[in-house]
Amino acid sequence: MTDSPLGLYIHVPFCTVKCAYCDFNSYAGIEDLQSEWETAALNELSLWTPRLSDREISTVFIGGGTPSLLPGSSVRRMLDCVRSALRLSPDAEITLEANPESVESSRLAIYRAAGVNRVSMGVQSLDASELVFLDRIHSAERAQQAFREIRAAGFDNVNLDLIYGLPGQSLSTWQSTLEQVLHWNGSGPDHISCYALTVEEGTPLAARVAAGHVVEADPDHVAEITDWTTEQLTQAGYEQYETSNYARDGLRCRHNLIYWRNQEYAAIGPGAHGFIDGIRFHIVRSPRMYIERLRQIGAAFSGIAGLPSPAIAEAERVGELENLIDMLTSGLRLMEGIDEAALPDIYQQIRPVLDWAVENGLALRRDGRISLTRRGHAVANEIFVRLLEPDQT
Repeated sequence: MTDSPLGLYIHVPFCTVKCAYCDFNSYAGIEDLQSEWETAALNELSLWTPRLSDREISTVFIGGGTPSLLPGSSVRRMLDCVRSALRLSPDAEITLEANPESVESSRLAIYRAAGVNRVSMGVQSLDASELVFLDRIHSAERAQQAFREIRAAGFDNVNLDLIYGLPGQSLSTWQSTLEQVLHWNGSGPDHISCYALTVEEGTPLAARVAAGHVVEADPDHVAEITDWTTEQLTQAGYEQYETSNYARDGLRCRHNLIYWRNQEYAAIGPGAHGFIDGIRFHIVRSPRMYIERLRQIGAAFSGIAGLPSPAIAEAERVGELENLIDMLTSGLRLMEGIDEAALPDIYQQIRPVLDWAVENGLALRRDGRISLTRRGHAVANEIFVRLLEPDQT
């Protein structure tokens, strides 16, 4: 796979507030660790250099957490290290995630000069009561102003994250949020990610649902919002290229396409997940443990599964069938679907699941590719569960 795109993910664990619905590895109140985190991340990056020296990095994604909390100098040092240690493609997509309340013009200018060329901002909603429910600390006005500042800093590839399907949310409330962002700065963002709210196990929101304090949105109502969203964004000139993602002017997120196409990506930072040389791995979640492990680099360190970072918590070589299932569950999220002829022979073991999906109007075969229908995208998890248990089909 050395000729295929290789992504690099850098995880920033800092947040101002930990949102109740969020299950990402992020923490509020540990800002005092930023300098130590940076030192550890730069050390970890240097350890990967020999392993990745023959690979070209086509995308870098600085995610979190809230990377826009980082000083511009920190992001500049990180990207300077990437360029000096690794082969960064001249046209690499370099994304930085941001939240409206931490966007600052002075930092944006440094990010841009450092090479960041794509910003992904978590807006989620413009409704005041929904923002409170989601524990978001920005207002609708601040979100719009942050978007203006991002544009003014020279970013011409901007994504906005939005969430729908909140308990009690009306279609009209969601319509208002989406229609407003489509007109920000006259033409709206270049890319929009619209996610239906998922109650993730272990989050405060999940505890509220379990206790009966919050009632999840009706699935039929969520499906109605999904259909309206797709139609509205199509009319506004966006191409839906993945279940939840829409792009204008061909500005698909190249880094996320690496994930969905089951290609390889290195990863650094606490809680980050990677897939390299057929091995899936993840880094220890605790920022303090992450920092400590990267202080203790010694000559005796041999690495888990031969991987170079002492901060890796677990790593395993992915078997042929497991890799195929990963390929299908990721690739079928894409509108382009999957080239069946390119799948390994072991595909025949689970092909009946896709045959069942076609027979039931959830997938279609065309020009040698198989992709999900709109109804299939709505119930994709049912298909994916059957891939894990093909005998149930």
